[in-house]
Amino acid sequence: MATIFSTAYAGTGVSLSSSYYLRRFYSANTDAKTSASRKQYSNTALSNADARALRRAIKSLGSFTYDDDSSTNIRNSVSAFIDTYNNLLDSSGSSEDRRMQQTYKSMKKLTSEYADELDKIGITVSKDGTLKKRTDLFANADISKFEKLFSKDTDYMQRISAYTRRVQKRSETLDIEEKRAALLKQQQQNTSTLAATTFTTSSGIPAAGTGNNVNVVL
Repeated sequence: MATIFSTAYAGTGVSLSSSYYLRRFYSANTDAKTSASRKQYSNTALSNADARALRRAIKSLGSFTYDDDSSTNIRNSVSAFIDTYNNLLDSSGSSEDRRMQQTYKSMKKLTSEYADELDKIGITVSKDGTLKKRTDLFANADISKFEKLFSKDTDYMQRISAYTRRVQKRSETLDIEEKRAALLKQQQQNTSTLAATTFTTSSGIPAAGTGNNVNVVL
């Protein structure tokens, strides 16, 4: 079974659905691929998961031989790429981090530069920068037009890959910073709780604060 998947993933022999490719791209975090399950994650975690998934999508598209025998898998892989790209655009664009916002804007600008080429294979660049598939043209466009955009070493894939790596690295840094901030906040809360506890001296005079009484011999 593993051999079949490996062969099919390269685009030969077996036709696989776009859902298969999307699961494959999000293999490191399967819950991040659907809108319902994404709600449980922080924006930083989603940015990281989306960046990792998009890098897998780019690698997948670069592994194909762009001919008619592979056309179904190519189209389904591109369809999954669209979903993954839109997810990354959403998560990076929702970040309050300045560097993440810069990368988000750069990705949008880059894709807008290729709007005409994408349009020729049935992919529309929406006003918000997301990609939308037009089923009829997407299903019938010559596979050579897909190759010019999505095959290995094309300008579009190389530049998208660079931005994706940037998002991944930045999200990893932000994750560390957020965990440190959460730890510091917890420590401060613990300190405040301890300070608010009422201590009673051995003479019976309560110290300032509220809480459980604890006898302390002075």
